[in-house]
Amino acid sequence: MPTLRETLSLSEQLACAVVQRTPIQLAHTFAAYEGQFYDRLAFDHLARQVHALYAPADADLFRSRLDRRLRDRHSAPVAWDVPPPGSGRRRQNA
Repeated sequence: MPTLRETLSLSEQLACAVVQRTPIQLAHTFAAYEGQFYDRLAFDHLARQVHALYAPADADLFRSRLDRRLRDRHSAPVAWDVPPPGSGRRRQNA
C-alpha cells in the first residue's frame, strides 16, 4: 500500500513542505541535501519552485538563507534568474 507522500505529485509535496516548514527550516534542509543532487541544475530548479510557493516576504527569507547556507558549505548560490524552459530566452555566458 503506498504512503500518502507516494500518492502526491512533486508540486503537491512541495506545497505541503511550504505549509509545514518555515522558510528558514526549509532553506536549512535544502542546503543539507544539495550534495545529493547529481545535477545541480535540478537542485536549483527545485529551489526556484519552492521559492515561488512562498509569500513574497517568506520567499525572500528562503532565498537569502538558502544562499547563505550554501556559501557556508562552500557551494555556489542558487541560479535564481534562470528563464523557465521554453521561454525562448537564452542565458548569456559572461
